[in-house]
Amino acid sequence: MTFNNAQLHPAVVFKNQGYRNAAAYSRYLRRFRDRAIYPSFSIHPTCFDKYDMHIPSLLKNLGWSSLVENMRFSYCPEAVRKFYVNIKRGPGCDPSFFTTIVFDNEIKVTSQLLATLLDLPHSGVQAGTEGEFSSHGFPFDTALESLTRDIGQYYPNRLAAGRLYDDLKVLHFFITRSFLPRDLSTTNILDPTDLWILSNAKAGCPISYASLMFQHMLRFGMEYFSGPLAFGPQITKLLYKLGIDLRDKIILCNILEEVRPQHVLAKLDAEVGPRKLVNGSGGVRADPAKTYQSGKLVEALMDAAVTVVKRESTKSQKQTGSLKRLREKDLMWPKFVYESGTITDAMSSDSESEEEGGVSDYE
Repeated sequence: MTFNNAQLHPAVVFKNQGYRNAAAYSRYLRRFRDRAIYPSFSIHPTCFDKYDMHIPSLLKNLGWSSLVENMRFSYCPEAVRKFYVNIKRGPGCDPSFFTTIVFDNEIKVTSQLLATLLDLPHSGVQAGTEGEFSSHGFPFDTALESLTRDIGQYYPNRLAAGRLYDDLKVLHFFITRSFLPRDLSTTNILDPTDLWILSNAKAGCPISYASLMFQHMLRFGMEYFSGPLAFGPQITKLLYKLGIDLRDKIILCNILEEVRPQHVLAKLDAEVGPRKLVNGSGGVRADPAKTYQSGKLVEALMDAAVTVVKRESTKSQKQTGSLKRLREKDLMWPKFVYESGTITDAMSSDSESEEEGGVSDYE
C-alpha cells in the first residue's frame, strides 16, 4: 500500500514488515505505537514476613514459587508492541493457541510453549478464563465471601479489593502488578481471575500460571485492556528462545527500585505496617482481647505516665539553655536533631532504614 500526495513522491511504502496487513499496521499506529511497557519491581514477597504475612507460603500453595526467583529482565519495546498488535486467535476462535507476527516471523503460541521456553509453572489445574474456572466447579460467590470481610469501611461494591484480608491484599498486589499486570485503574477490583488465584492459594491447590498468562496476553492483544503492555521481558525472552534476532533493536530495563513493603502496605491500607509493631520487628502485636483487662492496670499506667511527665519536665528545664544556643547556631535545628537521633519518629519501625528515598511514585 502506498500513501500518495498529489504534489509529493510516495512518503511510505507498506511492505508487510512485521504486520499481517495494512489494517494491522493502522491498528499499530492507533493503539500500540505509543504504549509503554509495564515496569518490573525488585520487592520480594519475603519482605512481608516481618509483618506476619507469609506470602511465599501462598505462592508455594499455587506452585508459583519460581516466579519470584528472578524479577529483573530487559525487554525490546518494538518487539513487544508488534507481538501484541498481530495477535490472532486460532481457526474458529480455537482457544488452544494464537498466532502473531514479529519482524516477519509468524509464531504459534500455546500455553505449553510459554511453560516450556519460559520455564513457567504449568502443573495443577490448567484454566485461564471464567468459563474454564466454572467448568471446574469453581464457586465464585462462595470464594468471594471466604476471602473478604467487613472491616467497617464503605466500599462502592462487594468486589472491592480493600475488603480482602491483609495477606491476600499483598498477594493481590503481586497479581495485578507483576504476575498478571493490568491498568492501575482496575487494580482495586476483584475480577474472576483474581478470585480463582486467591482461593486456590488459600486452599493449597496448584494451578497453571502459563494458562493464565496465555489468556492475559490474548486480552491485551484484543484491546481488552488499556495502559502499559504486560510481559515485556517474558515476550522478549520468548522471541530470543525462538531464534528471532533482536541484536539491532533497542533493549531497555525498567525496574522500580524504590518500592518498599511499607509503601505497599500503606497503599493497600493494611492494618499492619508502620502503624503497628509485630513479632520480629522490635515489638509484639497488641492483643485487643487483653487490652485494659483490669482497673489496676489502668492505675499503674497512669502512675507511670505522671512519673515520666515529671522527669521530662525537670530534664527540659536543664536543657532549655542548650536548645536556645542550638537554635541560634542552626536555623534547621529540628532536622539536625532528627538526623542526630535525638528525636525519633513514633510511627517508625525497625525497617525505617529501608524506607530511605521517600514514598514510591509507582502509582
